[in-house]
Amino acid sequence: MTQARFLVIDTETTGIDPVQDTLVEVSAMWLIGKEIAPAFSSLVNPERPIPPQSSGVHHITDKMVQDAPTWDKLLPELQTHIEKTHVLVAHNAAFDRSFLPDFGKPWLCTYRLARHLWPDAPDHKNQTLRYWLGLEFEADAHSAAGDTLVTAHVLLYLLQAYREKGLLSTIGKLIEYANSPIEVIKMPFGKYFGVPLSEIPVDYLQWVLNNMNDLDTDLKWTIRKQLNRQLQQVL
Repeated sequence: MTQARFLVIDTETTGIDPVQDTLVEVSAMWLIGKEIAPAFSSLVNPERPIPPQSSGVHHITDKMVQDAPTWDKLLPELQTHIEKTHVLVAHNAAFDRSFLPDFGKPWLCTYRLARHLWPDAPDHKNQTLRYWLGLEFEADAHSAAGDTLVTAHVLLYLLQAYREKGLLSTIGKLIEYANSPIEVIKMPFGKYFGVPLSEIPVDYLQWVLNNMNDLDTDLKWTIRKQLNRQLQQVL
């Protein structure tokens, strides 16, 4: 683990649909040992208009990217860095991965790892963790360059917390732990919003499980676990 070369990646896009949307910014930051260093950062010409609602998130406009390279021109440069890394890292890695090619490298999601290791954090957004941990440095929120810097610093703290818990300190075990199910304590939507799942009627939990096809995988796992608990109590 101490010899691992982590490459933290963040993307900004024209929207949230990887089929219809595309990149407008990509940034990468090295974490090697305790050293954080820039690797790659560039605006990307998406060759299509950026919707105003997306600009409202990352503040990247059509004018800013009109002279930027297209993604096919930037990919080879990013690829040279990826070839040197052991692990790719992102905060909510599922999103960033969906907009990038399959680089053939393992991914570590700091969002999931933070939820495992710091369940008492106010929330697990990148910038929330930055201030909750008391990290003091300049970084623009919702820019790819700023977010990679924050994620790299958060990753340092996560790796330390992982070691302090006495968990196996290999990259494979770290990724396996991050990807393992996370128990959801309170219902995140609906008429029982904010209510602990342990206090929600069984018939409602069964209805959610049977009728909502787009359930978050962690919530689905937790509901099944809760239903099994209640069934065992009845038996």
